[in-house]
Amino acid sequence: MMTMLQAPSLTPRDINNMAALKDHGLSLVEVKISQVSFAKGQLMDNIRLPENARIICVLRNGKALVDLDAVFLEERDSIYLVTDDEQRVRQAFTI
Repeated sequence: MMTMLQAPSLTPRDINNMAALKDHGLSLVEVKISQVSFAKGQLMDNIRLPENARIICVLRNGKALVDLDAVFLEERDSIYLVTDDEQRVRQAFTI
């Protein structure tokens, strides 16, 4: 079952929370799936992420998908992750 939520607007509290992530050496990373991305059409579970990365949600057509068990990635999807190694996360989606 796929759960969809409306994507909220960014508030000052959200910005403070992102700053707190940075204080702990973490980053909120967005990866966009392009037309030529190898991840396009892949099951989210099949993407090998670094051990230090956690997916928050996939944003599709303005809706946040949070139940990611059976999500196949589509062109224009945005994947939001928290990690301490942004470069390795980006590499996971370009291999």
